[in-house]
Amino acid sequence: MHPRLYAVLTIGALAACQNRPPGTTEEPPPSSGAPALHVQGNQLVDATARPVRLRGVNRSGAEYACAQGWGFFDGPSDSASVAAIAAWRANAVRVPLNETCWLGINGVTPAYSGDNYRRAISDYVARLNRAGLIVILDLHWSAADTTKALSQAPMPNRDHSPEFWRQVAAAYKGNTSVIFDLFNEPFPDNNSDTPGRELHRGRDAGAGRRSPRHRRNQRHHARRRPVRRASLGLARVPAH
Repeated sequence: MHPRLYAVLTIGALAACQNRPPGTTEEPPPSSGAPALHVQGNQLVDATARPVRLRGVNRSGAEYACAQGWGFFDGPSDSASVAAIAAWRANAVRVPLNETCWLGINGVTPAYSGDNYRRAISDYVARLNRAGLIVILDLHWSAADTTKALSQAPMPNRDHSPEFWRQVAAAYKGNTSVIFDLFNEPFPDNNSDTPGRELHRGRDAGAGRRSPRHRRNQRHHARRRPVRRASLGLARVPAH
């Protein structure tokens, strides 16, 4: 991610924790068994300062169903489906979000955007937290200008991404069982390195060669095949 834009997103999210943007509602803290998290040194810890290791699933749907105009989630999002996730001994659920649906812009069907979308996400986050699950909110689909977000973008955009995170941060600043994932899998330069960047990243790469780190990343992505839970529309998050 470009350092300047990453800084804008981070600063915007932090500022929103102090000042709620107009039109957003702060979500109440979870009344649940979900651990209250904070950072201590280089670790994520709970209220007793015990390190927390995230083990969970990716709950697909909220990033595309709304933009395609037919719903909020792909598959059930009720208490029974949440209980099934908890039964797998997961402690975290990543919920991918759609920038244009959250903001209610760029022609997204009103029934599935703006306040309606934010309420659906809020209700789902509350169900997950009540089941003792940490929630990771992730900017997954985004689009600049007047384009509807219908796929993954290489990078966040200056037009809407900072405002998206200002609103999300303001809404969930009081919930210590929610984590923010600023952007999903950026792939600038068509997911390839220019010679200049390659030299900067790995001095041992040599002219015209990809670095060992890049080759390891290629092998890693080639191996990644999520195990789908067809009955719930879920996929396990692979271990890293």
